[in-house]
Amino acid sequence: MRAIALVLLPATLLLLRAVPPSATARWLPFPTSCGAFTGLPCIFCGTTRALHFLLNGNWRSALYFNWLSFPLVAGAAMLFLTLLLELLLDRNLLSRLPKFRLTRLSFAGTLTALLLLWVLQVYLAVSRHKTELLNPKGPLYSLVVR
Repeated sequence: MRAIALVLLPATLLLLRAVPPSATARWLPFPTSCGAFTGLPCIFCGTTRALHFLLNGNWRSALYFNWLSFPLVAGAAMLFLTLLLELLLDRNLLSRLPKFRLTRLSFAGTLTALLLLWVLQVYLAVSRHKTELLNPKGPLYSLVVR
């Protein structure tokens, strides 16, 4: 499984780098994002475009579309290196990580973190007038933008 992941992870990043996001609309199973329905962007709205720009070296555009692409690529690189070390050393390094236990407190903390990320994403989209991530016809748009 590690070897498969070591092949699929870079292949996915290379595909994201090579294929322009405007071309993906033709083969995606859903034509619009959640932002098109609600009027406001979700946490990951613009991530495909941001990853494409980041992997092509256009940091400013990547930051414009979704700043979460930076930690996402860093996490993918760390996972790749960890899996490579596991394969080379024949050890399970990921098993040494602390286990996540779902409790009421951890569940509430996770939901709070996701809500705060969403609020930040909406704030950045509205304050920077990111019209490609906003839908003025959506029901939540009129509640936030005046």
